[in-house]
Amino acid sequence: MTIWPRLPVVGIIGRIFAILLLALLVEYGATTFLYERAGHFSIRDDEANRLAEHLIIARKLISEQPVERREEMAEEVTTSRYLVRWQQTVPAAPPVAPSLDRMHRQIIAWEPELAAHDLRLRLTSPGRNSYISGALALDDGSWLYFKTREPLRRWDFAISRALLALTPAIALIVLGGVLVSQVLRPLRRLAIVADQVGQGEVEVVPVQGPGEVRRVISAFNAMQDRIHRLIDDRTEALAAVGHDFRTPLARLRLRSDLIDDDDLRDSIQRDVIEMDAMVASLLAYLGGEGEEAAAGIDVAVMCATIANDAADHDRPASYSGPDHCELTVRPLALKRAIVNLVENALHYGGNARLRLEDRGAEVAISVEDDGPGIPDDAHAKVLLPFVRLDRARSRDTSGFGLGLPIVVRAVEGEGGRLSLVNRPRGGLRVEMILPRR
Repeated sequence: MTIWPRLPVVGIIGRIFAILLLALLVEYGATTFLYERAGHFSIRDDEANRLAEHLIIARKLISEQPVERREEMAEEVTTSRYLVRWQQTVPAAPPVAPSLDRMHRQIIAWEPELAAHDLRLRLTSPGRNSYISGALALDDGSWLYFKTREPLRRWDFAISRALLALTPAIALIVLGGVLVSQVLRPLRRLAIVADQVGQGEVEVVPVQGPGEVRRVISAFNAMQDRIHRLIDDRTEALAAVGHDFRTPLARLRLRSDLIDDDDLRDSIQRDVIEMDAMVASLLAYLGGEGEEAAAGIDVAVMCATIANDAADHDRPASYSGPDHCELTVRPLALKRAIVNLVENALHYGGNARLRLEDRGAEVAISVEDDGPGIPDDAHAKVLLPFVRLDRARSRDTSGFGLGLPIVVRAVEGEGGRLSLVNRPRGGLRVEMILPRR
């Protein structure tokens, strides 16, 4: 069972940081807490001893004075630490506050004679700044009131010492993070190269780092070499298959011209054209025509040309949009994708309306038709290769069902996105969003 169930994106460095931080926080936190508890009791003991000594002196000096001079003497024995007052009234405060029971016992233990004078303590203004106040009975029944002028030191010392204790912990974490980052640098390089496998030349990752990382890098280099060999073999095989298929198809087309029966000749030529289109679509989807480099083109002119070509063959296609729109794309792949969308709209919808919108950071190319559309629950399925929704179409279809998958691959190659939406009044709208590079 993993201990990181809710942190799937935390990397190795982050987890090591968290472990180091947790361990150091626990260690220093426990040490600081115990140290502060011991220091807190030491402060209480010292405060109790000083208060006991001051009360003994103040009681003796005030008791020796006549009644009319006791208030004046109380002012004289008041110091910067203790406030002292003399009064005749009996205090209403409880004898000892629960939190000061221990201090009361310490004062009595330090000056036992105070036990016979009804010593009373209480804690005023509880919280961050707390003060000790109380009263002491004199021999004649009057009372000596006192109060500390400085608040009890509690968490101020604890916080400052905790921060001081965490300073070396933070330094250790930073140093450990730098060292771990250096150790894991080969893995970061491995991740970058792994993301590029199958997209270009083979880049061998240098075998560096700890033993486990070296074994992973060595296995990856061997794996990507096998993958690129398979890709090269597939590309060569597809190119050979395309050439071998198209050669007899070309011969069939030439020989069909020698057939005297017009209906038979036209039927055979349509079959040959369909087979050639199927081979072309299969090669386009599987990448048998090689990798195409990106280039700057006028996509508006491309879209207008595709629509005009269809209209020249008496097919209801139209284009709307700007006259010019420069965009850096893979020209052949994009043209094939637009042609596929127009052909699908003409075949299934009876017409095609090609539209281009220049949105600044991106360009939208959409194709609409007035056909039956595609069921909403089949939008994801129809984008898969070799899938044909014959039940949703009223006409017979041809090909491998690679028209839309080719469009998907072309859009993904440009870093764009594709959407299918059924129009409220009937028909389908397919839109390609292409970012500007």
